[in-house]
Amino acid sequence: MRHAVVRACVGLVGLAVGLGGVGQWEAMAGGIMYWTDLGISKIQRVNLDGTGLRDLVATDLRLPRSIAIDEAGSKIYWIDSGTRKIQRANLDGSDVEDLITRGMSAPGALALDVAGGKMYWTDSAIDKIQRAKLDGSGVEDLITRGLSAPWGIALDVAGGKMYWTDSATGKIQRAKLDGTGVEDLVSRGLRIPWGIALDVAGGKVYWTDAGSDKVQRANLDGSGVEDLIITYSGGPAKSGGQRYGLALATGR
Repeated sequence: MRHAVVRACVGLVGLAVGLGGVGQWEAMAGGIMYWTDLGISKIQRVNLDGTGLRDLVATDLRLPRSIAIDEAGSKIYWIDSGTRKIQRANLDGSDVEDLITRGMSAPGALALDVAGGKMYWTDSAIDKIQRAKLDGSGVEDLITRGLSAPWGIALDVAGGKMYWTDSATGKIQRAKLDGTGVEDLVSRGLRIPWGIALDVAGGKVYWTDAGSDKVQRANLDGSGVEDLIITYSGGPAKSGGQRYGLALATGR
């Protein structure tokens, strides 16, 4: 079945993992992966051991990208950049809802603040970072200036900060959750920073660079930049790499 999963994921972009116990999720042993697939325009899931591959949403999608899980609310959220929508459904794929259907041009990445009842997203065409309530109401423009092509986004809810990559300016930036206090964290040496993830407890921010094909990290204030992965298919890093999405399992 693991081979079947690999064959099905012809255009996998977004990935999320739920680690609840049996009873929280259907017939789950240890956890479930959820992902979006651009190549076949589906949202799918599978057990972490590769068994139980299942289509969750297989109709009316065009370019499903970023995906996020609200385990407490038993919902999956995703961006469809083809239809320019943010949508959600139950964890089994039922009851698909359109949450945001207007005002977006090229929505890219999505992050949830479940406790605060908010979702945050980037739009690389209109150069904005926006947020809304989890039901899609109350859309707010948070950052509308100084961006060129914001893509990845990650939240430090406890610290009251959001972090993002700007793939055109080659920067890692952050601001308060209300969009004020924008800071450049890393502004040199990057080409096309894309995916981003936080290890708040460890005090680190991680990102991928699709231009240099690197995975890098720094302290949360942007100091101490380190190259973690600098090879491509067994060889030296080169232009035109394919490292995009990023997620962390810290074990804490």
